[in-house]
Amino acid sequence: MKSELDQKNEIERIFKFMKNKERTIRIYRKVDANETMEERHKKVMEGLSKLEAPLGLKDSKIPETPDFGTELVCFYDAKNIKTKGVSIEGSYDWRDERMLSACWDELRYEFKITYKLIDYKKIIYEDLPKVINIFDPYVADLYVAYNGAYEEGRTPETRTYGESINPEFLKLKEKNCNIGMLQDVLFTLSPVMYFNEESYNKLIKVPKEELLERLKGKAKGVLLLEKGIYIIFNDKADITYEEFVEMNNTFKPLLGLI
Repeated sequence: MKSELDQKNEIERIFKFMKNKERTIRIYRKVDANETMEERHKKVMEGLSKLEAPLGLKDSKIPETPDFGTELVCFYDAKNIKTKGVSIEGSYDWRDERMLSACWDELRYEFKITYKLIDYKKIIYEDLPKVINIFDPYVADLYVAYNGAYEEGRTPETRTYGESINPEFLKLKEKNCNIGMLQDVLFTLSPVMYFNEESYNKLIKVPKEELLERLKGKAKGVLLLEKGIYIIFNDKADITYEEFVEMNNTFKPLLGLI
């Protein structure tokens, strides 16, 4: 249980997060026991080295292969010399067949939408799909710090970091569902999301052909990439919490999530 001071500090951190207009791109790939970490890193870096800023590393320093040492996860970080305001971080989990169900390779980007060298719509419509084709992930999203408040059934200003009062969320918890895009049940949609075939079949309750018809004229963009589907539900860089809730209320039924 968090102390009142810890809760206050967490709330202040979230408000600072939103005030600064920070965004995070989260990209997850299931660990393949037949592919070493070194092989994966080389493949990803070769791909990113050919992509321009801000998500690529063309003409920039390529991070060396990280070392697990005595740990079960290793990390690296990088920045394109042209867009130093965009943080690029990655991690690899240990390759162990006994642990594969909970092991992920991750690529993460963090940036402020107020950063003058950021073209938000170019990132989500052009750049991110290219990164996804390189990384070949299980799932990806563009995260804004509204998920917790939405699942709690409150607003970012009134969130308590305690028990949820969201009736739909509580129903899933009562059924002991594992909630989250890396788990068994998807509850919260991010403005931009990608699903490969495996994650789509697990998380989305509508056949893909039917979903494509449902999204026509409603989603801002839908792309069929090399190994999955990429959906832009909302393309506003400064999406408000009210718009975030409306987006979820609109699209979750179309995806069969309600």
